[in-house]
Amino acid sequence: MSKAARILVILGAIVLTTLILGTCSRQSNSRSALAKYKSDLRARGEKLTAEELGFPRPPETNGSLSLLLSNVNLMGRAKVDPGFLDLFHYVRAGRARVSWAVGQPPLSSSGGGNTNVTWEVFSEHFKLSADALQGIRDAVQHPPRYFFNDSTNFLNRPPGPFVELRTAAQSLSGDAIVALQAHDLGRAQADLHALTKLALFHHEDLTLVSQMIRTAIAGLGLAVTWEALQAQGWNEESLAALQHDWESVDLTDAIETGITGERAFGEAAFSFMRSAGSAERMKLFRGFGTTPGRKSAKDYFDQFVLMPIWRANADEDEALFLEFHQRSLESIRKARNGTSWQAVNVELQSNIAHLEKALGGPMADVRHRVSAMAIPNTTRAAASVARNETQRRLTITAIALERHRLHHGQLPPELDALVPQFLSTGPLDPMSGEPLHYRPNANGFVLYSVGEDGRDDGGDPGSLSATNRFDLWSGRDAVWPVPVRE
Repeated sequence: MSKAARILVILGAIVLTTLILGTCSRQSNSRSALAKYKSDLRARGEKLTAEELGFPRPPETNGSLSLLLSNVNLMGRAKVDPGFLDLFHYVRAGRARVSWAVGQPPLSSSGGGNTNVTWEVFSEHFKLSADALQGIRDAVQHPPRYFFNDSTNFLNRPPGPFVELRTAAQSLSGDAIVALQAHDLGRAQADLHALTKLALFHHEDLTLVSQMIRTAIAGLGLAVTWEALQAQGWNEESLAALQHDWESVDLTDAIETGITGERAFGEAAFSFMRSAGSAERMKLFRGFGTTPGRKSAKDYFDQFVLMPIWRANADEDEALFLEFHQRSLESIRKARNGTSWQAVNVELQSNIAHLEKALGGPMADVRHRVSAMAIPNTTRAAASVARNETQRRLTITAIALERHRLHHGQLPPELDALVPQFLSTGPLDPMSGEPLHYRPNANGFVLYSVGEDGRDDGGDPGSLSATNRFDLWSGRDAVWPVPVRE
């Protein structure tokens, strides 16, 4: 070997040794920083793992889910899918159509194009399925607390019954609208009661998807409730029961439970990635749902090049994952404590921007592989919860206003007059952190939230943009709509 070659070898060895020592030193510092961060979080009361959250738990034994699923299967196939009912439909700013009062069922054109259906044809399905519907109503009376009782075994998470839950909610909603069209308020109230119970299914489940299914079911139930409140003949006792049902469905805990659970699943993923064998680790590294087969050149590259790079950055990846979830949780908890949604949303958007910057760095898709796979879209989920929770509070307040009118013969001059006879406390607007706005007028009342911008525009339902699309959230304020009948 020539002198020049020996010098190159020595220099290469020095560079390699320096890189190895530097990497080891950085890994040691990252490991120490991660351990300290976890310790600090736990000292503040945070529960990072499924075990710390009390899982695994004994499986639910009340049989409610099994009974629900069996009765959903007995519903049979409807000629017209109730999932295509167009409910709580705004015809213009601040005005919504009473769906059960129109000449035929208001079906979305996306339901196969057949929108020319009579009430008789639409209601036939519910008549034939009356026993199954009653079975669904019976099944939801004792909602199971969670679906996935062994969250420590996250790799074997069974598929959730989300399609069945949605079908049950749509069936109850369709039956309620048919009942309202027939002016059968008792049957409509039974369906609404069942919908509020269904919105409590799996309320302690650690999966964010379970919490979002709960939120979606609540949103559907709230739309049907607005439709029901437009019917004449409700008495104060029935309205009090309906109000109590919705007061039991507090959605503010949904997003926090879901994010806390997703953090626990992520921690399990990091633990698995560090301890599993190479083959098992690669299954997660490539992502869930991949089918193992004959190894390709890419598989070997992933296993012997990319995986070691991730292993060298695993502690930094986990720290990024934990920091994102902690910032999200702290923002969400501010909303629960009265901070306006507008302010909370700014923080959540900033957190997303911080994450995107981290994931946009050199080799970030490899260095932060688990974070990139495991971090959910918390901003969209939180926005959905904030909207539905605001609508829930508007609904409860509107019911209380009608109870006051029935009891006293007139509407109250202000919302404080509802306390304590019809409301335990004054209703707060999640969008502002301040009370909902209300004023009586010659046609009834104006009740509104300030909307997602957090600004009070005096109950203006008009949109700032030129659009033909109207809904509760397209206006300057989110205004409880005036009913429009054919």
